[in-house]
Amino acid sequence: MSAARKAPRDPNGRHIRVYCSLLDSPAWRALGASSKVLFVDLRTYVTGTNNGNISATLTTLKHRGWGSSATLANALFELQALGFIAKTRGGGVEHGSRVCSLYRFTDLDAFEFPKLAIPHQKATHDYLLHASVGEAQRALKEAQAKRKADAKGKKTTLQKLNPTASKSEVISSPSASETEEGVVVPLQKLKQRKEA
Repeated sequence: MSAARKAPRDPNGRHIRVYCSLLDSPAWRALGASSKVLFVDLRTYVTGTNNGNISATLTTLKHRGWGSSATLANALFELQALGFIAKTRGGGVEHGSRVCSLYRFTDLDAFEFPKLAIPHQKATHDYLLHASVGEAQRALKEAQAKRKADAKGKKTTLQKLNPTASKSEVISSPSASETEEGVVVPLQKLKQRKEA
């Protein structure tokens, strides 16, 4: 007989594996819809050896339908607060860095990335710390309150735009959606051109 046969590839292509123990957990039931979508979207980036080196920037997620940085930030926050993902490297505006933050899924082992100073870590399943949906919701509310308190008094680091109405557009005050309410979006002022 010939040499050992290779296992056939799945004709449907790559897939993600998420155990029912995660999907049935109280913490999963406490997550908002955007956070659940983000979990699945980020999970598609796991190749088997890159857990811990997953980025979640708006640029990389735009092709999956993510268009609001505030909604993305809230979904990332919820996933971290309830223990589904953990940050392995801080980055971005919050750390005054040009490199992005990196994450790991807590239900999977994370591999070592010496060049990124990310150590190997066994799966921690942090989302299982919440015994009930009520407990998970309380933990999320407490984390949101702490986030809001921490954001107060921080100096803004992004642009604050002073929009002016053109002939074809009318300026109206934006209304916060339920998922974006309470999010502090730092802005930077720009000088306006004087019209002749």
